[in-house]
Amino acid sequence: MEFWEAQMENRHRIEKIIEISGKMAKIMISGRVFHPAGGGQPGDSGSVDGNGFRADVLDCHKGDRGDILTLRLREGYPEVGGMVCASVDEERNLRLSRMHTGEHIFSRILENHFDGLQVEKVWIGEEESTIYLKYPGEIGWDEIFLAEQMANSIIGADLPIIREERLRRDFEDFEGVRIKWDRLDDEKITVVSITGFDSIACSGSHVASTGLVGGIIANGFRGSNPDWEIRFTVDRQKILERQSRVVRVLLRDVGCEEEKLPSVVQKLQEERREIARKIDRVKPFVEIPWEFHQDKGFSLFVFSAENFPVDMVTGSLKKKMAEEPDSFILFLSRANGVGTHTFILAAGENLHWDLRKIPRENPSLSARGGGSANWIQGAAGSVDVSGWKDAISNAVDK
Repeated sequence: MEFWEAQMENRHRIEKIIEISGKMAKIMISGRVFHPAGGGQPGDSGSVDGNGFRADVLDCHKGDRGDILTLRLREGYPEVGGMVCASVDEERNLRLSRMHTGEHIFSRILENHFDGLQVEKVWIGEEESTIYLKYPGEIGWDEIFLAEQMANSIIGADLPIIREERLRRDFEDFEGVRIKWDRLDDEKITVVSITGFDSIACSGSHVASTGLVGGIIANGFRGSNPDWEIRFTVDRQKILERQSRVVRVLLRDVGCEEEKLPSVVQKLQEERREIARKIDRVKPFVEIPWEFHQDKGFSLFVFSAENFPVDMVTGSLKKKMAEEPDSFILFLSRANGVGTHTFILAAGENLHWDLRKIPRENPSLSARGGGSANWIQGAAGSVDVSGWKDAISNAVDK
C-alpha cells in the first residue's frame, strides 16, 4: 500500500508540449521534481514514465508552472493532460551537488587568497568543473596548491551547509552574502551558507555538509593576466593514486628525489631547446647523400636511414626539389623499434601529379599523413623503397 501511495504522490501532469522533433521533445510537467539548470550547473536528468509513454530526461529548466524537461523519447509520445511518474538520477544529482559545493569552497578560498581576484562565472560538470576568473597578476601551481590545501581543510572540517530562500526586498537579510544583483530577477533568492565560512546567492544544488564533497584537486589551469581558468574535480583520491603510480615509476627511472623532479624535467627541457638551436645552426651545412633511381617514366632521389630526424632533412629535400624539377624525392626514416616509420614524398615543380592520392591508392604502404599536391609526409607502415617506387610508377602510368 505504501508503494502505491508513493507512486500517486509522484504523479505529475503534462501541462504543455513545447516541441517534438523526431525522438527529441521538450515538455512542461506540473510540480518541482528535477533540480533546474542554474548557477553554472546543468539541470537534473532521469526519466518520466506514463501510460504507454517513456522517456529519458536529459535536462531541466525552471518554468512558470513546473519543470521544463528536455526528453529523449523511448516509447510513445507525450500528450497534454497525461500523467507521468518522474524519477531523478540521484547519483548524478549527488555528483553535481558535490562539485558545486566544492566550487563554492575553492572559489571563496581563491578570492580570499588573491587580492583583487574575482570569480566571473563557473561551469559545473560531472567529471570536471571550471572556475573562470579575473586576476590582474600571475597565477602558478604554487598558489593553486596552497588554495587547494586550504579548501580541503574546509572540506575536512565537515561544516554544515544551510540552503534557504530570502525575499529580494529584504536587503538587510543579505548582509555578508556574496551576490550579483544584475544576474538575478526572481523575487525569492536562494542563499547557500557554509557555516562560519561563506554565504552566497546560488540556485544550484548542494550537499548537506562540506565533508560530503570528499575532497577537491586542481586538474589544470590556463590563461594570462587578467583572464584565468582553473579546472578541478572531486575525484581527489582516485587521481592522487593514479598520478602517484606514474611519478613513482618515473622517480625510479630518473633516479632522483621527488622534490627534485620538477627541476630535473626543467633542465631536460632546457637541454632539448639548446639541442634544437644547435641543430638549426647545423642544418645549412648538412649534405644528404641522395641515391638516384631511374625508372620507366620517372626519376627518383631517395634517402633512407634509421631514426633520422625529419627536421634535418627538410632543407636539403627542398633544395633537391629546386635542383631537380623533373624528379620525385623520397625520404624514409626507419624507426628500428623506436617510434614509428616516417616518410616525406615530394615532386619537382615540373611534375603535376597529386601525391596525396598515392597513400590512398596503395594500402600496402600503410601510409598516413597529409600535405599538398607536391609534398606529403607522415607515418608509414612500409619503408621498403621498392614498394614506394611501385606506388609512384602506378601514379605516373595513370
